[in-house]
Amino acid sequence: MLQRLIHQPKFVFLFDALGALLTSTLIGGLLVAYQSHIGLPLTWLYILASIAAIFTIFSSSCASLIQSNWKPFLIIIITGNALYACLTTTLIIMYSKELTGWGFAYFIGEIFVLLGVIWLELKAVKALSH
Repeated sequence: MLQRLIHQPKFVFLFDALGALLTSTLIGGLLVAYQSHIGLPLTWLYILASIAAIFTIFSSSCASLIQSNWKPFLIIIITGNALYACLTTTLIIMYSKELTGWGFAYFIGEIFVLLGVIWLELKAVKALSH
């Protein structure tokens, strides 16, 4: 089933958009509201939520507007997701003393989910190259 899905770039972009929307909503809503239980400064929570919101707009726009030549746009979102994972990792390291167990758990979990999304997107790029 996965093989069929990665051959449909529209699905890959929609999948990415939904994940980014979930991230933006969780961070911008839930984590901001419970910042004292997370430990990451509010400024960084807002920045992460904003980046995820931009990814939501980009990926959903790609899914609805692009009809062919998907590969460059997939590469853009893969790069964006990888940079987001690097930023999150950097923040975990920088704020390791302030982060609570819940904060660590959320952001480590988010990184693992992002790695899975990146893997799926790389498979889609490879499938489109053949």
